[in-house]
Amino acid sequence: MKLIQNIKLPQLYLRIAIGSAYLWEVADRLGMLGAHGQPHVGWGDWQHFINYARQVMTFLPSGIIPLFAIIATIGEGLFGALVLTGLYTRAAAIGSGVLSFCFALAMALSFGIESPLGYSVFTLSAASFLLATLPEYDFSLDNWLARRNINKRLAAKTIATAGLFILPITFRCPAQDHHPAEKITESHLLKQFINERGITNREVQMEIVNFPPGSSSPAHRHPCPTFGFVLEGELESVFEGKHHIYKQGDSFYENSNGLHTMTRNNDPTKTARLLVFFIAEKNKPTTIR
Repeated sequence: MKLIQNIKLPQLYLRIAIGSAYLWEVADRLGMLGAHGQPHVGWGDWQHFINYARQVMTFLPSGIIPLFAIIATIGEGLFGALVLTGLYTRAAAIGSGVLSFCFALAMALSFGIESPLGYSVFTLSAASFLLATLPEYDFSLDNWLARRNINKRLAAKTIATAGLFILPITFRCPAQDHHPAEKITESHLLKQFINERGITNREVQMEIVNFPPGSSSPAHRHPCPTFGFVLEGELESVFEGKHHIYKQGDSFYENSNGLHTMTRNNDPTKTARLLVFFIAEKNKPTTIR
């Protein structure tokens, strides 16, 4: 019972878990953890993060998504640092709860409810709000400043000064987005209706999809069996929550109506080309976004 009633270590554990998660993600998108494709690196640079942000915020006009990405990054860095160090902990925890709840809603709208549930984004939001309700925060700057009657305005000025050095790094990276990737194009090669014994009312469609350097497809589904063959380059794909890397000469199959979160060409200079076969119902769309 005493262990349950003692919140000193659990609140510290909660602060470390929330704060370090935010700071890790910010460091990743700013390229501080290594280049894209290296172990334990998700984005590796700002451009790959922007590509992901466009997928998460498909319901927003494309032109304002980089601005929201900057705001989110500043919020994650600020709330992460404050929660981790325990300065203005309650306010930072509330901010974290609101921010992560917005993340969860955006993911649910773009990818389906299984995405924020699978990545525990709602859990992060709930944990942040729970942290805000705790009566005190041991091992924190808040506690240390209160015991020594040090004015928090001094600490706030210190953080603001540090921010003058951090913010230029954050805003310099989005400059890469001024040259957005070219659009993905499709070249239809064949459309053949099949109505034979054992195969009725089906239409085979064959096309080549060109992925320009750095381009990425939005979340979508194919309401029909889909086969792919990589003609050139390399493609990163996330299908039904599973991550794949397909290189030249690789082939794959996707079952009907599976959630295809994204397909991305990570190469900054070379176009990737994909040969796709659909076995669809006649006059029905092969892709649903």
